[in-house]
Amino acid sequence: MIDFSIVRKKYRVYIPSEMISQKYAGPVYGFYHEATGVFNITGSMSTNGESVIGEISQAKPEKPSDLLCGYWEDGKLLFVYQEEPYEIAEYTLEKNLFSRNTGILETDWMMDKCAFMLGCGSVGSLVALELARAGVGTFVLIDNDIVEYHNLCRHQCGIHDVGSFKVDAMKKRILDINPHANVVTCTKIVEEVPKEIYDKYAGENAIFIGCADNREADVYGNRISMMYGSAYISAGFWERAYAGEIFYHLPEKSMPCYKCALGSGESLSERTTQSRRVYTTEENLENVNFAPGIAVDIDFVTIIAAKLAIDILNRFNEQYIPKLLPSLKQFTLVCNTNDTRIGGEMAEIFSYPLQVTRNLKVEFQDGECPPCKCL
Repeated sequence: MIDFSIVRKKYRVYIPSEMISQKYAGPVYGFYHEATGVFNITGSMSTNGESVIGEISQAKPEKPSDLLCGYWEDGKLLFVYQEEPYEIAEYTLEKNLFSRNTGILETDWMMDKCAFMLGCGSVGSLVALELARAGVGTFVLIDNDIVEYHNLCRHQCGIHDVGSFKVDAMKKRILDINPHANVVTCTKIVEEVPKEIYDKYAGENAIFIGCADNREADVYGNRISMMYGSAYISAGFWERAYAGEIFYHLPEKSMPCYKCALGSGESLSERTTQSRRVYTTEENLENVNFAPGIAVDIDFVTIIAAKLAIDILNRFNEQYIPKLLPSLKQFTLVCNTNDTRIGGEMAEIFSYPLQVTRNLKVEFQDGECPPCKCL
Protein backbone atom coordinates (compact mmCIF):
# COMPACT_ATOMS: atom_id res chain seq x y z
CA MET A 1 0.00 0.00 0.00
CA ILE A 2 1.46 3.33 -1.08
CA ASP A 3 1.17 6.09 1.51
CA PHE A 4 0.56 9.32 -0.44
CA SER A 5 0.72 11.34 2.75
CA ILE A 6 4.49 10.83 2.71
CA VAL A 7 6.00 12.26 -0.44
CA ARG A 8 9.63 13.20 -0.56
CA LYS A 9 10.20 16.56 -2.22
CA LYS A 10 12.71 14.96 -4.53
CA TYR A 11 9.93 13.15 -6.35
CA ARG A 12 7.85 15.54 -8.43
CA VAL A 13 5.77 15.55 -11.59
CA TYR A 14 5.25 18.78 -13.51
CA ILE A 15 1.99 18.61 -15.45
CA PRO A 16 -0.02 21.16 -17.46
CA SER A 17 -3.06 22.40 -15.56
CA GLU A 18 -5.35 21.75 -18.51
CA MET A 19 -4.61 18.02 -18.36
CA ILE A 20 -5.88 17.98 -14.79
CA SER A 21 -8.94 20.15 -15.45
CA GLN A 22 -9.84 17.92 -18.41
CA LYS A 23 -9.24 14.77 -16.33
CA TYR A 24 -7.00 13.53 -19.08
CA ALA A 25 -6.33 9.82 -19.52
CA GLY A 26 -3.78 8.45 -21.98
CA PRO A 27 -0.05 8.54 -22.74
CA VAL A 28 1.99 11.50 -21.52
CA TYR A 29 5.06 12.95 -23.25
CA GLY A 30 7.95 14.84 -21.79
CA PHE A 31 11.27 14.33 -20.06
CA TYR A 32 12.59 12.47 -17.00
CA HIS A 33 15.59 13.76 -15.06
CA GLU A 34 17.02 10.84 -13.14
CA ALA A 35 19.44 12.93 -11.09
CA THR A 36 16.61 14.96 -9.54
CA GLY A 37 13.84 12.39 -9.80
CA VAL A 38 11.67 14.90 -11.65
CA PHE A 39 9.24 14.17 -14.48
CA ASN A 40 8.35 17.06 -16.78
CA ILE A 41 5.13 16.31 -18.68
CA THR A 42 4.80 18.62 -21.67
CA GLY A 43 1.57 17.27 -23.12
CA SER A 44 -0.37 14.42 -24.66
CA MET A 45 1.76 14.29 -27.80
CA SER A 46 5.28 15.01 -28.99
CA THR A 47 5.73 18.53 -30.35
CA ASN A 48 9.50 18.96 -30.12
CA GLY A 49 11.12 15.55 -29.78
CA GLU A 50 9.61 14.51 -26.44
CA SER A 51 9.25 10.81 -25.61
CA VAL A 52 6.49 8.86 -23.91
CA ILE A 53 7.38 8.90 -20.22
CA GLY A 54 4.22 7.41 -18.76
CA GLU A 55 0.48 7.03 -18.89
CA ILE A 56 -2.53 8.28 -16.98
CA SER A 57 -5.37 5.78 -16.45
CA GLN A 58 -8.95 6.26 -15.32
CA ALA A 59 -8.34 3.78 -12.49
CA LYS A 60 -5.36 2.30 -10.70
CA PRO A 61 -3.64 -0.21 -13.00
CA GLU A 62 -3.52 -3.80 -11.85
CA LYS A 63 0.05 -4.35 -13.02
CA PRO A 64 3.06 -2.15 -12.24
CA SER A 65 4.75 -0.31 -15.09
CA ASP A 66 8.34 0.63 -15.82
CA LEU A 67 7.07 4.09 -16.80
CA LEU A 68 5.49 6.85 -14.78
CA CYS A 69 2.03 5.70 -13.69
CA GLY A 70 -0.79 8.16 -13.13
CA TYR A 71 -4.37 7.32 -12.28
CA TRP A 72 -7.57 8.95 -11.11
CA GLU A 73 -8.95 8.03 -7.70
CA ASP A 74 -11.98 9.75 -6.20
CA GLY A 75 -11.55 12.62 -8.64
CA LYS A 76 -7.91 13.15 -7.66
CA LEU A 77 -4.87 12.49 -9.85
CA LEU A 78 -2.12 10.40 -8.29
CA PHE A 79 1.32 9.51 -9.64
CA VAL A 80 3.57 6.56 -8.83
CA TYR A 81 6.96 5.56 -10.18
CA GLN A 82 8.80 2.44 -9.04
CA GLU A 83 6.35 2.19 -6.15
CA GLU A 84 7.23 5.65 -4.91
CA PRO A 85 4.49 8.33 -4.68
CA TYR A 86 5.19 11.57 -6.56
CA GLU A 87 3.91 15.02 -5.72
CA ILE A 88 2.18 17.02 -8.45
CA ALA A 89 3.23 20.51 -9.52
CA GLU A 90 0.71 22.07 -11.89
CA TYR A 91 1.79 24.71 -14.35
CA THR A 92 0.23 26.89 -17.00
CA LEU A 93 2.60 27.85 -19.80
CA GLU A 94 1.32 31.37 -20.29
CA LYS A 95 1.29 32.06 -16.56
CA ASN A 96 4.43 30.29 -15.41
CA LEU A 97 6.62 30.60 -18.49
CA PHE A 98 6.39 34.38 -18.63
CA SER A 99 5.70 35.07 -14.95
CA ARG A 100 9.00 36.94 -14.51
CA ASN A 101 7.93 39.31 -17.31
CA THR A 102 4.87 40.45 -15.38
CA GLY A 103 4.75 44.22 -15.01
CA ILE A 104 7.29 44.63 -17.79
CA LEU A 105 5.74 42.87 -20.77
CA GLU A 106 2.13 41.89 -21.40
CA THR A 107 2.00 38.26 -22.51
CA ASP A 108 -1.24 38.64 -24.47
CA TRP A 109 0.18 41.62 -26.35
CA MET A 110 3.38 39.83 -27.30
CA MET A 111 1.63 36.62 -28.31
CA ASP A 112 -0.12 38.54 -31.07
CA LYS A 113 3.18 39.73 -32.54
CA CYS A 114 5.14 38.18 -35.40
CA ALA A 115 8.88 38.32 -36.06
CA PHE A 116 10.23 37.76 -39.56
CA MET A 117 13.81 36.60 -39.05
CA LEU A 118 15.69 37.42 -42.26
CA GLY A 119 18.63 35.18 -41.51
CA CYS A 120 19.15 32.68 -38.70
CA GLY A 121 22.88 32.86 -38.16
CA SER A 122 24.69 34.13 -35.09
CA VAL A 123 22.67 37.36 -34.97
CA GLY A 124 19.29 35.96 -35.98
CA SER A 125 19.51 32.97 -33.65
CA LEU A 126 20.11 35.16 -30.59
CA VAL A 127 17.42 37.71 -31.49
CA ALA A 128 14.88 34.94 -32.13
CA LEU A 129 15.46 33.28 -28.77
CA GLU A 130 15.30 36.59 -26.90
CA LEU A 131 11.99 37.41 -28.59
CA ALA A 132 10.71 33.93 -27.75
CA ARG A 133 11.57 34.55 -24.10
CA ALA A 134 9.79 37.90 -24.33
CA GLY A 135 6.61 36.10 -25.44
CA VAL A 136 6.42 36.75 -29.20
CA GLY A 137 3.86 34.27 -30.50
CA THR A 138 4.73 33.83 -34.19
CA PHE A 139 8.04 33.49 -36.00
CA VAL A 140 8.78 33.28 -39.70
CA LEU A 141 12.34 31.93 -40.04
CA ILE A 142 14.00 32.58 -43.41
CA ASP A 143 17.41 31.10 -44.23
CA ASN A 144 18.55 28.40 -46.67
CA ASP A 145 21.87 27.70 -44.96
CA ILE A 146 22.73 24.69 -42.79
CA VAL A 147 24.44 24.56 -39.40
CA GLU A 148 28.15 23.77 -39.79
CA TYR A 149 30.91 23.21 -37.30
CA HIS A 150 32.46 26.63 -37.85
CA ASN A 151 29.12 28.20 -36.83
CA LEU A 152 29.12 26.70 -33.35
CA CYS A 153 31.44 29.21 -31.68
CA ARG A 154 28.93 31.99 -32.36
CA HIS A 155 25.54 30.35 -33.01
CA GLN A 156 22.86 29.53 -30.43
CA CYS A 157 22.64 25.95 -31.73
CA GLY A 158 24.89 23.07 -30.78
CA ILE A 159 26.87 20.18 -32.17
CA HIS A 160 23.80 17.97 -32.51
CA ASP A 161 22.35 20.51 -34.96
CA VAL A 162 25.24 20.31 -37.42
CA GLY A 163 23.93 19.30 -40.83
CA SER A 164 20.38 20.50 -40.27
CA PHE A 165 18.87 23.64 -41.75
CA LYS A 166 19.36 26.61 -39.45
CA VAL A 167 15.63 27.36 -39.57
CA ASP A 168 14.79 23.82 -38.41
CA ALA A 169 17.35 23.95 -35.60
CA MET A 170 16.03 27.33 -34.48
CA LYS A 171 12.43 26.13 -34.60
CA LYS A 172 13.32 23.46 -32.05
CA ARG A 173 15.01 26.05 -29.83
CA ILE A 174 12.02 28.39 -29.95
CA LEU A 175 9.54 25.60 -29.21
CA ASP A 176 11.75 24.45 -26.36
CA ILE A 177 11.14 27.87 -24.79
CA ASN A 178 7.49 28.24 -25.77
CA PRO A 179 5.76 25.11 -27.14
CA HIS A 180 2.70 27.23 -28.01
CA ALA A 181 4.62 29.45 -30.43
CA ASN A 182 3.74 29.31 -34.12
CA VAL A 183 6.99 28.82 -36.03
CA VAL A 184 7.03 28.91 -39.84
CA THR A 185 10.23 27.86 -41.60
CA CYS A 186 11.31 28.81 -45.10
CA THR A 187 14.53 27.32 -46.50
CA LYS A 188 14.92 29.92 -49.22
CA ILE A 189 16.73 33.18 -49.77
CA VAL A 190 14.55 36.13 -48.81
CA GLU A 191 13.87 37.09 -52.43
CA GLU A 192 12.29 33.68 -53.04
CA VAL A 193 9.91 33.60 -50.08
CA PRO A 194 6.38 32.95 -51.38
CA LYS A 195 4.15 36.02 -51.35
CA GLU A 196 1.51 34.00 -49.51
CA ILE A 197 3.69 33.90 -46.40
CA TYR A 198 4.05 37.67 -46.36
CA ASP A 199 0.34 38.07 -47.03
CA LYS A 200 -0.54 35.85 -44.07
CA TYR A 201 1.89 37.04 -41.41
CA ALA A 202 3.09 40.55 -42.30
CA GLY A 203 1.27 43.70 -41.20
CA GLU A 204 1.19 46.18 -38.35
CA ASN A 205 1.71 43.42 -35.74
CA ALA A 206 4.88 42.18 -37.43
CA ILE A 207 8.49 43.24 -37.39
CA PHE A 208 11.07 42.33 -40.02
CA ILE A 209 14.52 41.74 -38.55
CA GLY A 210 17.45 41.89 -40.95
CA CYS A 211 20.19 39.60 -39.69
CA ALA A 212 22.16 39.04 -42.88
CA ASP A 213 25.76 40.03 -43.45
CA ASN A 214 25.29 42.38 -46.38
CA ARG A 215 23.49 45.62 -47.10
CA GLU A 216 21.62 44.33 -50.14
CA ALA A 217 19.57 42.05 -47.91
CA ASP A 218 18.78 44.94 -45.56
CA VAL A 219 17.57 47.09 -48.45
CA TYR A 220 15.33 44.30 -49.72
CA GLY A 221 14.00 43.38 -46.27
CA ASN A 222 13.12 46.97 -45.44
CA ARG A 223 11.38 47.38 -48.78
CA ILE A 224 9.18 44.32 -48.17
CA SER A 225 8.35 45.51 -44.65
CA MET A 226 7.27 48.90 -46.03
CA MET A 227 4.97 47.24 -48.55
CA TYR A 228 3.13 45.51 -45.71
CA GLY A 229 3.20 48.33 -43.16
CA SER A 230 5.53 46.42 -40.83
CA ALA A 231 8.36 47.77 -38.71
CA TYR A 232 11.94 46.93 -39.65
CA ILE A 233 15.21 46.63 -37.77
CA SER A 234 18.62 45.34 -38.78
CA ALA A 235 21.91 44.60 -37.08
CA GLY A 236 25.21 44.44 -38.96
CA PHE A 237 28.88 44.16 -38.04
CA TRP A 238 32.18 45.63 -39.11
CA GLU A 239 35.43 43.69 -39.46
CA ARG A 240 36.14 41.42 -36.48
CA ALA A 241 32.98 42.83 -34.89
CA TYR A 242 34.96 45.64 -33.28
CA ALA A 243 31.79 47.64 -33.93
CA GLY A 244 28.27 47.06 -35.11
CA GLU A 245 25.40 49.10 -36.44
CA ILE A 246 21.66 49.06 -35.80
CA PHE A 247 19.05 50.62 -38.07
CA TYR A 248 15.27 50.71 -37.66
CA HIS A 249 12.31 51.98 -39.66
CA LEU A 250 8.77 52.61 -38.39
CA PRO A 251 6.13 52.70 -41.14
CA GLU A 252 3.88 55.18 -39.35
CA LYS A 253 6.70 57.73 -39.06
CA SER A 254 8.23 59.94 -41.73
CA MET A 255 11.56 58.13 -41.78
CA PRO A 256 13.99 57.36 -44.58
CA CYS A 257 14.14 53.68 -45.46
CA TYR A 258 17.40 51.73 -45.31
CA LYS A 259 18.18 52.37 -48.98
CA CYS A 260 17.38 56.05 -48.68
CA ALA A 261 19.30 56.52 -45.44
CA LEU A 262 22.39 54.38 -45.98
CA GLY A 263 22.50 53.19 -49.56
CA SER A 264 25.63 51.09 -49.86
CA GLY A 265 26.81 52.58 -46.58
CA GLU A 266 30.39 53.01 -47.73
CA SER A 267 30.50 56.64 -46.64
CA LEU A 268 29.22 55.87 -43.16
CA SER A 269 31.04 52.75 -42.08
CA GLU A 270 33.35 49.96 -43.11
CA ARG A 271 30.75 47.24 -42.69
CA THR A 272 31.78 44.52 -45.10
CA THR A 273 29.64 42.88 -47.72
CA GLN A 274 29.99 39.20 -48.37
CA SER A 275 30.97 38.01 -51.80
CA ARG A 276 28.10 35.56 -51.78
CA ARG A 277 24.39 36.07 -52.34
CA VAL A 278 21.90 36.59 -49.57
CA TYR A 279 21.81 33.55 -47.26
CA THR A 280 23.58 31.17 -49.62
CA THR A 281 25.57 28.24 -48.29
CA GLU A 282 29.22 28.92 -47.42
CA GLU A 283 30.88 26.25 -49.55
CA ASN A 284 34.37 27.57 -49.02
CA LEU A 285 34.99 29.49 -45.82
CA GLU A 286 38.32 30.87 -47.06
CA ASN A 287 36.52 32.73 -49.85
CA VAL A 288 34.20 34.56 -47.48
CA ASN A 289 35.59 38.02 -46.70
CA PHE A 290 33.32 38.70 -43.73
CA ALA A 291 35.12 38.54 -40.38
CA PRO A 292 32.37 38.55 -37.75
CA GLY A 293 34.43 38.30 -34.58
CA ILE A 294 33.76 36.27 -31.46
CA ALA A 295 30.43 35.56 -29.83
CA VAL A 296 30.68 38.02 -26.92
CA ASP A 297 31.27 40.90 -29.33
CA ILE A 298 28.41 39.86 -31.59
CA ASP A 299 26.09 39.28 -28.64
CA PHE A 300 26.71 42.72 -27.14
CA VAL A 301 25.47 44.48 -30.26
CA THR A 302 22.73 41.92 -30.92
CA ILE A 303 21.22 42.23 -27.46
CA ILE A 304 20.84 45.98 -27.96
CA ALA A 305 19.06 45.28 -31.24
CA ALA A 306 16.81 42.71 -29.53
CA LYS A 307 15.88 45.17 -26.78
CA LEU A 308 15.09 47.78 -29.39
CA ALA A 309 12.94 45.25 -31.28
CA ILE A 310 10.90 44.62 -28.12
CA ASP A 311 10.41 48.37 -27.70
CA ILE A 312 9.22 48.62 -31.30
CA LEU A 313 6.77 45.75 -30.91
CA ASN A 314 5.31 47.54 -27.88
CA ARG A 315 5.33 51.07 -29.28
CA PHE A 316 1.51 51.23 -29.36
CA ASN A 317 1.10 49.65 -25.92
CA GLU A 318 0.24 52.47 -23.52
CA GLN A 319 1.12 50.32 -20.50
CA TYR A 320 4.65 49.60 -21.71
CA ILE A 321 7.66 51.67 -20.68
CA PRO A 322 10.24 51.71 -23.51
CA LYS A 323 13.89 51.36 -22.63
CA LEU A 324 15.74 52.39 -25.78
CA LEU A 325 13.35 53.62 -28.46
CA PRO A 326 13.03 57.22 -27.18
CA SER A 327 16.79 57.59 -26.83
CA LEU A 328 18.42 55.84 -29.76
CA LYS A 329 18.42 57.47 -33.16
CA GLN A 330 17.30 55.64 -36.29
CA PHE A 331 20.92 54.69 -36.97
CA THR A 332 23.10 53.63 -34.05
CA LEU A 333 26.72 52.53 -33.87
CA VAL A 334 27.81 50.22 -31.08
CA CYS A 335 31.52 49.92 -30.25
CA ASN A 336 33.11 46.80 -28.78
CA THR A 337 36.64 48.23 -28.79
CA ASN A 338 38.31 51.35 -30.12
CA ASP A 339 41.73 49.69 -30.24
CA THR A 340 43.22 50.37 -33.67
CA ARG A 341 45.11 47.07 -33.54
CA ILE A 342 41.74 45.37 -33.97
CA GLY A 343 39.64 47.88 -35.85
CA GLY A 344 42.24 49.85 -37.73
CA GLU A 345 42.09 53.63 -38.10
CA MET A 346 38.28 53.65 -38.22
CA ALA A 347 38.21 52.48 -34.61
CA GLU A 348 39.37 55.93 -33.57
CA ILE A 349 35.93 57.41 -34.32
CA PHE A 350 34.81 55.96 -30.98
CA SER A 351 35.74 57.77 -27.79
CA TYR A 352 35.76 54.70 -25.58
CA PRO A 353 35.03 50.95 -25.65
CA LEU A 354 31.36 49.91 -25.37
CA GLN A 355 30.22 53.29 -26.66
CA VAL A 356 26.65 53.45 -28.02
CA THR A 357 26.07 56.49 -30.21
CA ARG A 358 23.02 58.69 -29.71
CA ASN A 359 23.67 61.59 -32.05
CA LEU A 360 23.94 60.13 -35.55
CA LYS A 361 21.25 61.28 -37.95
CA VAL A 362 20.27 59.89 -41.33
CA GLU A 363 18.40 61.87 -43.96
CA PHE A 364 16.26 61.27 -47.02
CA GLN A 365 18.21 61.26 -50.25
CA ASP A 366 18.32 64.47 -52.24
CA GLY A 367 16.93 62.57 -55.18
CA GLU A 368 14.05 60.14 -55.26
CA CYS A 369 14.60 56.93 -53.31
CA PRO A 370 12.98 54.01 -55.20
CA PRO A 371 11.56 52.22 -52.14
CA CYS A 372 10.23 55.42 -50.59
CA LYS A 373 8.89 56.63 -53.94
CA CYS A 374 7.01 53.44 -54.74
CA LEU A 375 5.17 53.68 -51.44
